Amino acid sequence: MERYIFLAVLVFSLVALAIGMLIPGAPPEKAVNLPWQVEQTASGSIRVIGLELGTSTLADAEKLFGQTYEGSMFAHADGEKAVEIYFDSITLSGIRARVVLVMGLSDEQLNGFYDRGVRVATLGSGSRKVTLHDSDFRSLGKIPVASITYIPKMNLDPKLIRARFGQPAERVREKGTETQVEHWLYPQKGLDLIWHEKGKEVLQYVQPVHFESLRKPLLEKGERVSG
Repeated sequence: MERYIFLAVLVFSLVALAIGMLIPGAPPEKAVNLPWQVEQTASGSIRVIGLELGTSTLADAEKLFGQTYEGSMFAHADGEKAVEIYFDSITLSGIRARVVLVMGLSDEQLNGFYDRGVRVATLGSGSRKVTLHDSDFRSLGKIPVASITYIPKMNLDPKLIRARFGQPAERVREKGTETQVEHWLYPQKGLDLIWHEKGKEVLQYVQPVHFESLRKPLLEKGERVSG
């Protein structure tokens, strides 16, 4: 008897699935928040992987990704400071990636965070890694995201990059690297896509208004690539 009930339920399920596929007006769910889906916003910023730079907060990112995060401050030798937040592994529309967010803090806020830091470690590059005070770390939830670094688990070859992101406005090759590393630049999308010949690709998104500050040092240290 139980066998007949099981078969009846199975047949019903298959029929229901087939009918659902044939019903007009019910297309399959569209994939969203993919790294090549970059939307220019009315404010002149961009929205990518579900976040609008300069507007979406860390709390928005935490809700979207559904993952816990870690964060640190870095004070570089040139005096520049930044607070970076790490989501070690997120999945959006079936694509897994590691995401790093740079928070949009003022110089005054950054200096305060630095002064209240509970631990400072000097890195090999001469930069300093600062462990934030708990109260400062908790306050980051309301801070907007300034830039996004997206590192997909899958490799992106040049053919796939062109198919998904389009032809870059410019390509810049790094000098002095053992393997070929190129920056594929998309100014309107605020995107610097770093292609590695033998490593993982890195996608860095900034607001288009700030893109030149990202592009300029690349040209100073690298060389343009034609084609």
